[in-house]
Amino acid sequence: MVAQPAHTPAPAPVDFDNARILVVDDLRSSRMLIGSVLKSAGFSNIDYAGDGIEALERFEAHEPDIILLDIVMPRMDGFEVSDAIRNRFKSDVPILVQSGVQEAEQRVRAFDMGATDLVSKPINAGELISRLRLHIERRRLIARLQSYQKRMEEELHSAEGMQMSLMKETAEVEAITLPRQARMETFYRPSYKLGGDLWDVFEIDEHRFGVLMVDLSGHGVSAAINAFRLHMLAERSEVDTTDPGQWLARLSDELYEILPIEHFATAFYGVFDTRDLSLTFAGAGAPTPVLRRANGNVEHLDASGLIMGCRSNGHYENQRLMLQPGDRLCLYSDALYENFDTPDGALSVEELSALIVATMEADAEDGFTIDLIKRVFGSVPESFPDDLTILMLEVLRS
Repeated sequence: MVAQPAHTPAPAPVDFDNARILVVDDLRSSRMLIGSVLKSAGFSNIDYAGDGIEALERFEAHEPDIILLDIVMPRMDGFEVSDAIRNRFKSDVPILVQSGVQEAEQRVRAFDMGATDLVSKPINAGELISRLRLHIERRRLIARLQSYQKRMEEELHSAEGMQMSLMKETAEVEAITLPRQARMETFYRPSYKLGGDLWDVFEIDEHRFGVLMVDLSGHGVSAAINAFRLHMLAERSEVDTTDPGQWLARLSDELYEILPIEHFATAFYGVFDTRDLSLTFAGAGAPTPVLRRANGNVEHLDASGLIMGCRSNGHYENQRLMLQPGDRLCLYSDALYENFDTPDGALSVEELSALIVATMEADAEDGFTIDLIKRVFGSVPESFPDDLTILMLEVLRS
């Protein structure tokens, strides 16, 4: 029975974009009365079911936007209907249970079986319309948010593919390094789909190739945009790529012009020459590279220097290192040693260096980069708190 006191104004008609409502009640008189209240409020797409089995048939044929469900019905009661919708059909459609049952246990059971809200009998027209409106609008808002999230996920996935395409596949790296008496292992993973780390290995001439690793501040979309910018600048740079110091200086000047305030980059750029097995390099505030010589000696290279993009006319010193077959050099971004939960727990250069050297000496089947990650993190995490890049350059015997 629908009670509408004289002092309760009829709800003003509203446009709900033809929201479909399924009214489930075993009493035809109740269905018709509820239908008249809904129509007076502007709802026009109303379907009816006389019991639980018919309700599920109607639901399966065309899922409604909301269900107004009676509890006590023949053949299948409202509890069973609600449970079937949630578990058999896996639907999150709002279910408003109408019941004259006042026992707390029955009301709790209604929610346990999947009810969204309760409407007591006799139904008050104003309350009924307000609750219907609330839950329909809420579901539509959630649907819009889910649609937006799906669209953003698709766009992020596309952007992720574009960013990964900036970094060479293993076969491409081998085609550059192996003919020049070297090999490289690489690892890159952004903290979430997109990141600000960027690495590259590129041919300079028949004797030399360049190795670049850059870590742009921040992570996510903004850092990825800056990584695309940097890649574009590096691709079109007219500065001699055989001079790491000048090359970084030019890139830094151009980054200074385009990066947002407080954004910057750290970098390492080296040129390997197979003719004398030399590595000429320059650093821009990059983490300390670790070199393990073939004879077991360990050296820490100086990749410090002015971070890129913080001011114009920066200067970067070239350093030259003579290598031997069997020497291995590890480059990495700061995510390998930083502890974002406990800053005091970050690995020192010596601690990380010991792990790197032990990994180089182990020659694990998983490869250097994966084995190193396992030693540092205990396993290979599904995600990292920051973008992580690891490069390992090994000089081969001719």
